[in-house]
Amino acid sequence: MTTAFTRIDRATRRKMERTARDLRLRGIREGLTTAQIVDRILKGVPAAQPLQAHRWAHGWERAEVSTRIDLLYEADGLAPPGISDAELCRWEHGARRPSDERIDYLCRVYATRPDLLGFGRDYSGAMTGHLEGAGLVDLFPQTNTASKADLITRVRNARHHVTMFGLTRNFYAVDEVLELFEAKGRDVPVRIYAMDPYCDSRRDRYRIEPAEAAMEDPDRYVREILRPLAQAAKRTRHLEIYLYDFPCSFAMESIDDTIRVMLYGHGKRGTDGPIFSFTSDTEYHQYFDDQLRWLDRMATAADVPEPWLSKGIKVWPYTTY
Repeated sequence: MTTAFTRIDRATRRKMERTARDLRLRGIREGLTTAQIVDRILKGVPAAQPLQAHRWAHGWERAEVSTRIDLLYEADGLAPPGISDAELCRWEHGARRPSDERIDYLCRVYATRPDLLGFGRDYSGAMTGHLEGAGLVDLFPQTNTASKADLITRVRNARHHVTMFGLTRNFYAVDEVLELFEAKGRDVPVRIYAMDPYCDSRRDRYRIEPAEAAMEDPDRYVREILRPLAQAAKRTRHLEIYLYDFPCSFAMESIDDTIRVMLYGHGKRGTDGPIFSFTSDTEYHQYFDDQLRWLDRMATAADVPEPWLSKGIKVWPYTTY
């Protein structure tokens, strides 16, 4: 994890930069690799953070790091994010943690792992207690009576928020669950992201599901699932329904400090996948929470620029067809 932010005065910062530069030049003369120079900087400049040390080891200014990230986005067919010097500075000093997407691009720029940039830990050498450290608090082999009861209980007891993302299973619109969403939406924000039933991604999903999974008929799905949800949303202040038009490999159900994740398999019903529950303050929870925050950004992309919009991906409020 990144170290808590500690403010450093300008004179000390310049001294750190000079020391790092000298260590880099000395390392180059000695034929050290960039990774070895990073280690030398971290030892020679104790106050340096790993992300900062990697930039110094390469001899780059922050503007160059930002440009290199932009080029990687463009190579992936995405709009460049244009990360500011100030934002990079906050990441380097531990004042703010970048999203997992940004961390991935930082790793590509510096050709290294997240833990070596100061984000997370390396478990490759010691897996003892890993499941406990991952915050895995529950596990179901598939959607069954127990997993449904767990979800209903969590929604009923929610105090801060409820967010659902996925194919949006049929039982979301059954009387008990629909009434629960509507009642809960009077007190806390409830947001449901459902795949657009007419988009190519949903059609392809049902090509690899057993026919008896039902709901492959988009008109039926609108009639039996989306419209009841939308009608409930009209009656409830904090209940919102959104559609999206891209593939998904798992569902997410975020309720307060827990996120339930259900995997989608090939040749399986959408409800046949295993379900994992993760608590907050873990890297696994953070990963899925970042996914949901990404959806939130996409849903308000008119106000918040989002590079993925260049792919034609859309998330929009659902009213009625």
